Amino acid sequence: MLVRVLGAFEVWGAGGAVRVAGGSQRAVLALLALHAGRAVGVSALVDALWPDGAPRSARNSLQSHVARLRGTLGAGGGAGADIVLEPAGYRLVVPRDDVDALLFEDLVGRPEGLADALALWRGEPLGEFPGEPFQGIAVRLRSLYRDGLVRHGDVGRLAEVVAGDPCWESGVVALATAFARNGQRGEALELLRRHSEALVGEQGLDPSQAVRELQAAVARGELAPRLSPQRAQRPGPDAEAAGVPRGRPLPVPLRFSSFVGRERELSQLAGMIAEPGTVTVTGPGGVGKTRLVSEAVRQAERAAWVDGADVLEADFVPAVAVALGVRIGPLDDAFAAIGRAAKGYDVVVLDNCEHLLTAALNVVEAMRGARVVVTSQERLRADGERLLALAPLDEKTAARLFLERAGVHGEEDDVGDIVRRLDLLPLAIELAATQAAALGVGELRERLDDRLDLLVRGRRDGDARHRTLRAVVDWSFGLLDDAAQTVLRRLAVFAGGFTIAQAEAVVADPSVPRQRVAAVLAVLVERSLVVRHGAGRFRLLETVRAYAAEHGDLAETEARHAAAMVAAAEELDAAVHGPEQAVAVREIDALLPDLRLAFARGDTDARIRLAAAMYRYGYHCQHYEVLFWGRAAIGAEGHPRASQALAAAATHAWGRGDLAEARALAESVVPSAAVHEVLGDVALVTCDGAGAAEHYRAMDGSPVAKVSALVGEALVLAWSGRTAEAIARGRHACDISDLTGNPSARAEARYGLGEALGDSDPHRALDLLAEAVEIAKEADDRLFGAAAGTAAVAIRSRHGDPATALASFREVLALWRRAGNDTLQTAALRNLVVLLVRVGADETAVLVDAALPTACVYPAEAARLDRARQAAAERLGPDRVAALREAGAALSPARVTDEASRAIDAALARLSG
Repeated sequence: MLVRVLGAFEVWGAGGAVRVAGGSQRAVLALLALHAGRAVGVSALVDALWPDGAPRSARNSLQSHVARLRGTLGAGGGAGADIVLEPAGYRLVVPRDDVDALLFEDLVGRPEGLADALALWRGEPLGEFPGEPFQGIAVRLRSLYRDGLVRHGDVGRLAEVVAGDPCWESGVVALATAFARNGQRGEALELLRRHSEALVGEQGLDPSQAVRELQAAVARGELAPRLSPQRAQRPGPDAEAAGVPRGRPLPVPLRFSSFVGRERELSQLAGMIAEPGTVTVTGPGGVGKTRLVSEAVRQAERAAWVDGADVLEADFVPAVAVALGVRIGPLDDAFAAIGRAAKGYDVVVLDNCEHLLTAALNVVEAMRGARVVVTSQERLRADGERLLALAPLDEKTAARLFLERAGVHGEEDDVGDIVRRLDLLPLAIELAATQAAALGVGELRERLDDRLDLLVRGRRDGDARHRTLRAVVDWSFGLLDDAAQTVLRRLAVFAGGFTIAQAEAVVADPSVPRQRVAAVLAVLVERSLVVRHGAGRFRLLETVRAYAAEHGDLAETEARHAAAMVAAAEELDAAVHGPEQAVAVREIDALLPDLRLAFARGDTDARIRLAAAMYRYGYHCQHYEVLFWGRAAIGAEGHPRASQALAAAATHAWGRGDLAEARALAESVVPSAAVHEVLGDVALVTCDGAGAAEHYRAMDGSPVAKVSALVGEALVLAWSGRTAEAIARGRHACDISDLTGNPSARAEARYGLGEALGDSDPHRALDLLAEAVEIAKEADDRLFGAAAGTAAVAIRSRHGDPATALASFREVLALWRRAGNDTLQTAALRNLVVLLVRVGADETAVLVDAALPTACVYPAEAARLDRARQAAAERLGPDRVAALREAGAALSPARVTDEASRAIDAALARLSG
């Protein structure tokens, strides 16, 4: 077996990678591996797993983790290793050479083993284990690695580490010396400057004498090699003929702050400019186009840089000529002279050209055969132009940039929310970081709704367009024509993504006809003000939305938006009833931000129609926010969609455990299939079998409603002991559901038949319930996915191995927590009470039983509960039962679930040990 901790934690056996599940098991294995061949005390393992204080069950939990690890690492797991318990503690039976960190320590101190030691290093050691003793070990390993890098002189790896820690003096000195001796004096001096600035800024220290002496030696050229004849030949004859002076300094903008992320894009751009031709880097304002290009061309021996930000289109050609050193006489062809001069440079950069598209196109056409890089929010459409579309940063890199620039610590959730709301754009993040240093991360997050007025402290020496967030968007907005500005302002009413058809419905009016909207939208996409948001969908960047919403009266547009969302919801509701339900559910999920806005902005009619359209989605996906919308129909019972809307409101109350309100809301309106469904569900959980069956039989309408009715009847019959009739209803439901092709109907029918077969044919029932769970996942049907999972656990607890049932119950509790249905979660916990008594966890069983609200149960379940209560009482005695019931009655719902989870873990550990 091989255990690797120098980078991502991995375990390898003879058959390949070994999966170790669970953070606690991984932590136990990592600590045992780091002491390979030596025992680790139980107290040390407990302290590592629970650094903030161990629970009373810590030793039992540790025993459980070790038992599972043995199963994973033993012959069945393929790793061929064992964990033995000795008087001194637990010991992992593997040689030191099978743990990369221990092998690294053995090799790194020996000159002949240094290269092999460094080759073992894959990245940050023990990164997934944030506590002690892991981080102390990681610090020691990093120190050994850095010392080894300096001794070995690995320039590439030195550069990676120094980029992350510019204050590391020995690494900076070694790398700067290597740069200077390789003729890269500029890079060496820049590295030493960054080191000095980082020391002052982060630690308040001046650079050491050794650093200052090296800086002086590099500046004097004492470490630089002589130029080779090949390098001394530049510039070429074409450049000299065009009047380009020799030895011209590189006009590339220099930034001494670290360059965070973009490794893939930097490599891609370097590959693209290796060949002659035009490369255009596009992206929204503030995405980092200029910085990326400056990093890519910085090492070029001769580069020309033209910043077009403040240049008028009529002045662009002369500006390019000046940058290239071209002397143009009154009779000269300016484009021909520019083309000749460009070939004398390694690369020519035309920066910030979005307002100079025609002039820039003419210039790059003249520079054919040269290497040209253009930055613009929109491509030039030049012949042979290659594009690099620069997207915002990934979230992890964006958070790292924010924290590095802010120089403060912040909660991960706060930082993540900040960078997401700033669209992961580097410039916006850097502006925010400046304010975070003054305000604090939490205060900044609370005030981001006012981002355009808040983020106003850019670099004093920076371009005026980049000193405030508002200036960035002002620049882009000002380049649009009237139609594009109008469309952009109106698109600000969308909260999330939208389709072209939705944009047309919301944006179009006599000033921007419907047939023009798609073409204008394409312009906004090309200008990077609107971005693609999945197949066929678009969205505004958050900052652009905030800016656009400030410009213009949007009341009429908001009304059109509400109407369009109601129409979309009703169309998707129809699809939710059919075979394309899964696709429709995903579309509703994506549309939810805009449905919320439409509900908030809409009139009573719009709200009732929205609530009615969301009933089946909210019921099956257990989305209680949209079910609550149904209360908009209270007092408007005459509305044609009030019945469906109030059924949604009643379902909300049913799921939250308020059965009286659920019944009152449903009975306040003319009955419909949806109303009968919720009234049947209320009757079902209150053991009114006859009433439930009557309501289910009254459901009419679509085939999926018929399936729900048959399943409801099957449950009443099964729980009342009429098994044969229940099975017949369940089979009929399955037949109809398969004809509909609707995932929720198919899952619901299999759940109903599985419940009916639970005691007469448990194996077939478990197969049906497993199938129901998988089908439910297709359409995110949380209701019947969780119901089928609960039923399967209940059947296993009665007819199978209790350990298997217990292990499954953890997942069931998670499903109901995710679904948020208090009524059915309570029913699931009653099943757990019986199972806990069966495995001897009497005390937790009594606690959970006492914490649950009083509810009517069907005869078979009541008999099982009574037997379980009697067995627990006999083993515990009346005094202990009374004390536990008093404690259980005071538990909150969250504590009940926690106690249940702990009892499951303890029972599983005991059963496996």
